[in-house]
Amino acid sequence: RITEDGFEATLQTNHLGHFLLAERLLPTLARSRQMRQAAGIDAPSRIVVTASEVHDPESPGGAVGPGADLGAFEGLVRANAPGAGMVDGGDFDPDKMYKDTKLCNILFTYELARRLTAAGIAPSDISVNTYGPGLITQSGFFRYQNPLFVGLFDFFARNVFRVTESVEGGGALLASMAANPEYYGGSSGYWNNELSGYGGHAFTAMRTSAESYDEDKAARLYDISARLVGVDVNAAEKATVDALRQPKEEEAIALAM
Repeated sequence: RITEDGFEATLQTNHLGHFLLAERLLPTLARSRQMRQAAGIDAPSRIVVTASEVHDPESPGGAVGPGADLGAFEGLVRANAPGAGMVDGGDFDPDKMYKDTKLCNILFTYELARRLTAAGIAPSDISVNTYGPGLITQSGFFRYQNPLFVGLFDFFARNVFRVTESVEGGGALLASMAANPEYYGGSSGYWNNELSGYGGHAFTAMRTSAESYDEDKAARLYDISARLVGVDVNAAEKATVDALRQPKEEEAIALAM
């Protein structure tokens, strides 16, 4: 499925959309941080990226079928229809495409955190973290799959093996990542809704896949993504820094007068 923007639908929904939204919101998040500080509330603005354990080929979910592997981004830099197929330029595989975009989420999270830090924007001002909500089978996620398969998969995963999370449970984890101070004390964190015993879950801080820690790959993906969606990341970064500094500079001028 190709969107009206010319990108493969999973890539646009899971990665490029996240990227574009975050870049456009950065200055607003900076202003919100300053407004909270002025009101005596010391809490950062928070970016939370929804990823998945399947980004890791060595995880239980990621090991089923082809594993995530972005290659050299051949599908994103080709001259003809960049971003309209697999990230690595290979034959289309919807399962691998999903896993690849979840790996893109992790790389994006880590690279954004690094760039904010390099610009002098601390996690105490804007934090960037990511999480995996677990397997949720009743959210409409599988709406393009064969209905018989979806019904059987949901029944066995939810009622027999008891490895699923509810829609409400997954939403509660996201809300906690956004509002619970336990999860925004820093940046570049990943929490996963791990299975714990039969039918149980534990929300745990974890390391991510080996590929996700490739800083050169993360930087390149960031720059490629910016070109694809038409964002000037340097301008967004400057606007964010300016928004954080402006109230402090105005206060200093007022005191000097």
